[in-house]
Amino acid sequence: MSGYVKHVVMAAILAAMCLCWVGCGGGSPPHPCQGATCVPSATEFLYLTALDDISGFSLGTSGAPTSFKNLSGPNQSIGIVADPSAKFLYISDFGNASVDAFAINASSGVSTPVAGSPFSAGSPPGTGGIAVDPSTKFLYVTLMNSAEVAGFSINAATGALTPIPGSPFPAGNTPFQAIVDSSGKFLYVSNVNDSQGGISAYNIDLASGALTPIPGSPFPTQTGFPGPAGLAIGGGGKFLYVGMAGTANANHVISGFSIDPATGALTQIVGSPFSAGQDPLRVATDPAGKFLFAANLLDDTLSAFTIDASSGALVPVAGSPFATHSVPFAVIVDPNGRFVYVANAGSGDLSVFSLDTATGTLSPLAGSPFSTGQQGPTGLGIAKTK
Repeated sequence: MSGYVKHVVMAAILAAMCLCWVGCGGGSPPHPCQGATCVPSATEFLYLTALDDISGFSLGTSGAPTSFKNLSGPNQSIGIVADPSAKFLYISDFGNASVDAFAINASSGVSTPVAGSPFSAGSPPGTGGIAVDPSTKFLYVTLMNSAEVAGFSINAATGALTPIPGSPFPAGNTPFQAIVDSSGKFLYVSNVNDSQGGISAYNIDLASGALTPIPGSPFPTQTGFPGPAGLAIGGGGKFLYVGMAGTANANHVISGFSIDPATGALTQIVGSPFSAGQDPLRVATDPAGKFLFAANLLDDTLSAFTIDASSGALVPVAGSPFATHSVPFAVIVDPNGRFVYVANAGSGDLSVFSLDTATGTLSPLAGSPFSTGQQGPTGLGIAKTK
């Protein structure tokens, strides 16, 4: 795909943003459905957001995704997350400024709407990235068109959402993604159109979930405009990484910060920013926090890095970058750290890699890329139910 066409695809997805379960379905590969009931024999389930659709896949020991059911979903969504308990799935609906909530069946992976869903995040349209804290008490979603972030309390029994007092909270220009650190004390938001490439940082009130800006926030990425997009935390929760997007002035880098464990303040890692591929829109780390992966939207590759456990510096893995399919838009690592999944918005499929947990090297899985049967997939979430 030419650079021009990729820009058009990117623009079509993001500009639109700015900007029922339908049975087991058919297709290849075969799915383990019996009549109208899906019974995948797996404990890991991958969920993919695409145009008007949420697709569910069971992940076997081989890592290969097997489609088991589709759900009618938002027309545009870049936010999808399974809570740490793997009981609930949350998806942002850009056009309706809301969050769709589903309960996950631990055995089948099939999800059913939570009572009261969808939950309004306010107006105008613009819900984007979603984050849930490690204790599954609070959910945060960016409001891209109002420069805010909305917060909700999560009902532990039902998954229902209740607005946090004081929500929504001010953020920067076009807040794109959100992430809660591993301690559950701090929230970070990437402001893609901030003139300084700023990262908004907040203290989380552990009782109420309310957000208070951390002194020094927003923290500049020192890469210019436009910029901050995908977020990931690695190195045992010590480091924050920011994929720097941008089409008109593509940055092609990843910014890295050390997180002060007491205050949540961010300090640039020595050597940051680190070179990546063209337009690393989304980033992800493995569960051990040893490796970081960046989906490079404009050159159809996936960059892989080893995270220096002491300094947080990124060192390219041998063989990186690795080829994906067309317009890689989202990346996620399975909870066991064995496989890396990439949603390709241009070709509508999934690139899947085996991950060498010693070196970070990636090997394409047999059969990859796997067809999703969907148009423009933009989000990935994984639930490990057992």
